[in-house]
Amino acid sequence: MNALVTLKIPNQDYCEETAVYDIPDRSCFSYTDKEGVQCEICVYDEGICMFRQTNDYLIELHLLDKQYAKITSAEGIIKFDIKVLDFKINSDILIMIYLIEDEERIIEIKYY
Repeated sequence: MNALVTLKIPNQDYCEETAVYDIPDRSCFSYTDKEGVQCEICVYDEGICMFRQTNDYLIELHLLDKQYAKITSAEGIIKFDIKVLDFKINSDILIMIYLIEDEERIIEIKYY
């Protein structure tokens, strides 16, 4: 199974698409993004978690019952509250729309 992971920030016209190949389990998979950074996405019935690990920091995005983003680096930890606006799963398409500091963001996963 393959997937296309799309991250969007509509107000900034930002859109990053990454094709992920040979996913053994669509509920939790890893991939390397366009910047060469290791990412992991775990999909649950009630939401998703995403992790992005660089050499300098770790970003955790928790879009479940407790909704927050956390950045951990050598300088410390910063945590942001998130508000999920919409979460849709339609067989092979998942769309999560959420706000971080009043800025809308979208994660879309299309399995094929």
